[in-house]
Amino acid sequence: MKKLLVVFAIAGSLIACNNAADTTADAKDSIDSVASETKEMIDSTADQKMDKVDSTAEQAKDSLNKIDSAAKK
Repeated sequence: MKKLLVVFAIAGSLIACNNAADTTADAKDSIDSVASETKEMIDSTADQKMDKVDSTAEQAKDSLNKIDSAAKK
């Protein structure tokens, strides 16, 4: 979340420091690049969270299997 706020702060400063010589195409390119970076960061974070959830679920399954096998003995 902090990274997302940093990206928006940078984007805001780029837009706020817009020179009169800049065209709208330059501004659009800047916004597009910030949006692209933000999307990549969010996708990366989501992938990391999914890996952690999958790992935790696998550990829970292993624990339940051990309990079941111990109960059957």
